[in-house]
Formats: sequence, structure tokens, C-alpha cells
Amino acid sequence: MSRIPRDSWDIIQKIIRRYPDQKNEYENARTEILEGTLRGDGQPGVNLPGNPTERAAMLLHTPRMDRMKREIEAVEKVYGKMSEEYQKVIRVRFWSNRFKNMSYLWMERCVSYSQKQMYRICSKFVRDVGIELVEVKR
Repeated sequence: MSRIPRDSWDIIQKIIRRYPDQKNEYENARTEILEGTLRGDGQPGVNLPGNPTERAAMLLHTPRMDRMKREIEAVEKVYGKMSEEYQKVIRVRFWSNRFKNMSYLWMERCVSYSQKQMYRICSKFVRDVGIELVEVKR
């Protein structure tokens, strides 16, 4: 396996770290689009179709919504394939603190693996998510 470029590595880690918040945002936006009504400001000139189904389809397939869906599905697919113990390592490393990854030294208190093994688990997870996102070559 070749080494992942540092900038790609950082991007993939940020995608993984923001997964819980992004999933909530995506689900809330999707629910609002499908069940809610558009709140207009009374100004003419909205370029959305009059049919509610078409309007919902157009709002669900914006570039931002498509990107969020693709990132969420990639993380969930790789995370779902892991064993329960490995999932715990990923949860502790990436999702216990919203702003930064937990260090491997502190993770030893939460998970019963050595630092080297936790590094391997997290590296494989980042690589597999990158492959799913087509950010990294196989």
C-alpha cells in the first residue's frame, strides 16, 4: 500500500470527525424539505417549480446535499464492516471530542489496545473511507 498524501489524509479525517454533526444536519434538512413547506419572503422570482415533488427533488439534489450524502454513506459503509471493538476505537478517537482527535495515549484508558494497534485500526479506517470517497487509490 502506498502512503496517503498528507492533505488527503487531513481531509478524510475531517470528514470522519464531522460525521455525527453532518448526519444530523442532513437528516434535519431532508425532513424539512420532504415534510415542511418552503417559507418564502413574499418576493417574486423564486426559480423553483410549482409542483411540490419537483421542488423537493431539486432541493434534495443540490451539490451540497449530494456531497453530504456521499460522505455519510462512505463513513457508514466502512464503519459498519468493522467489529464492535474496532468501532469503539473509532468512536473514541474521532467522535468523543468535536474539535480534535483524541490522542492515542489517552485512548489507552478507554480501549484495551496498545497505541500501535489503535494507530493501525484508525489508519485502516481512514484509508478505507478515502477509498470509498475516491479520494485515495486502492
